[in-house]
Amino acid sequence: MNLFTTLASWPISISLVTVLAIACSSVDEHPAPKPAAPAAPAKPAPAPAPAPAPAKSEPAKAAKTKAVEVEGVISAVGQRTITFQMERKGKVREEVVGVDDKTKIEKGGTNVKLRDLQETDKALINYEPEAYTPAIGIKVTGKGEIQKVGGDD
Repeated sequence: MNLFTTLASWPISISLVTVLAIACSSVDEHPAPKPAAPAAPAKPAPAPAPAPAPAKSEPAKAAKTKAVEVEGVISAVGQRTITFQMERKGKVREEVVGVDDKTKIEKGGTNVKLRDLQETDKALINYEPEAYTPAIGIKVTGKGEIQKVGGDD
């Protein structure tokens, strides 16, 4: 029995050391964050210049779109959307944008609901044209005329 214990203990010991080595090498070590420097009490320091943004991959750039604000005339109001006409490249175009609870809708200087918007309301629409996200804001500025929509390019 003594010979069996001696012969069996070596492979078991080597296996345990190997597992331990693999487990230790797979642990990510992250340095502790630097503590914030205390602010000078007498005189406020100027704001530091923003650090340059790290290079982003192409999919990340495509995912981050920029909101635009366009002026258009509302041509239809749905349950969760508005359709509006705007002039682009000399032609009248029609676009649809979603509206949700976070969309700020203003008419006559007060916040209103989607159902308070009407056809022919001229509005500034703040939205992301390349994204399938609801409008950020809609601000009615007056009345406009619904026009015949031009053809595609």
